Amino acid sequence: MNEVLRRITEGRALWGTIDVSPLSRGIWQRARLTVYPPGISRGERRLLHAFHAWPIVGAVGCLFALIPLSDAGPVLALATALAVYLAGFLVLAALSHDLRVRCHVITAASEYVGGSLREFGDVQLLLTAGRRLVDLETQRRAGHIDPVAYEAEWAAVYDTLPASAERAAVWPKTTDRVR
Repeated sequence: MNEVLRRITEGRALWGTIDVSPLSRGIWQRARLTVYPPGISRGERRLLHAFHAWPIVGAVGCLFALIPLSDAGPVLALATALAVYLAGFLVLAALSHDLRVRCHVITAASEYVGGSLREFGDVQLLLTAGRRLVDLETQRRAGHIDPVAYEAEWAAVYDTLPASAERAAVWPKTTDRVR
């Protein structure tokens, strides 16, 4: 039960998130790996997770808020719900700004054009780091790794990823491959 509550409030993994957009009609896909700085507290993880989840959670919450607000009229209800949504986003963005700057993020995209695969970003680094972190999380949940070793491996992966200033200089790195 503690793990379920932790996953709801802090996210699936202690180290960060992997977001993969589904293949679109244009047959392209984007993957984004966000690695939190090692040593952050539970409260900081919760704040980062709240910022990450707010676009969906806030939108659903505002839709449900429209029901009791409907007596005030549709325009006022919609304006109030949108103001709450925007205020939540701005507050979370301001509170999490320093933490988000310290996160290491790598993004890669791929698309099929004329039978060839074009990749943007450092796909190999994203795949390697993502696999290491997913395996690390699996070991943590199974109890096969102690907290010190977990954080040491998390820090090693964190250090291999470019910081935000370095990321701007690298993107977009394009490679064409035929598969």
